[in-house]
Amino acid sequence: MSSADLERLARALAVVEQQARGLPWAEERAWRVQSHLWVEGEGLVVDLHDLSVKLAGRAVQEVGAVAGSLSAGSVSFVTGVGRRSLGPPKLGRAVQGELARLCRAQGWSHAPGRAGRWILILDGRRAPSQLGWPFWLGAFAFGLLALALVPPLGVVVLLVLIAAWWRGR
Repeated sequence: MSSADLERLARALAVVEQQARGLPWAEERAWRVQSHLWVEGEGLVVDLHDLSVKLAGRAVQEVGAVAGSLSAGSVSFVTGVGRRSLGPPKLGRAVQGELARLCRAQGWSHAPGRAGRWILILDGRRAPSQLGWPFWLGAFAFGLLALALVPPLGVVVLLVLIAAWWRGR
């Protein structure tokens, strides 16, 4: 991932920033590329807080338009968990739907990330792993249990887990 990726996304999202100035809450909570786009580890992050559902969808479309030229393996979209929503969270569902359309058209994939994020996976080999240590601890505990109860199966499970962990490092 390079600084060129960040610049490319900033240019693509400039139109969203301009349209966000017209939102009713823009004076209090402005959406700016400078504050809502950053690098995290090996991936890019676009925070969609402070956008309307419609503009969040537009942001996903704008990212999708340049995503094929990015060296990063993924782009994360922060949607939150809907604490300000009346009823079910609207932003996350809208972003998920937009990502699904984009992925069908481009052959990419998407997945839920940790708390309130959706990840556009452009290249699974270059995308940072979203699986934290609690997942791997639980998976290895399951492998050890399988080893104790059904040794041949346990060996296979542990070997698969070790290979997956090693590949994702």
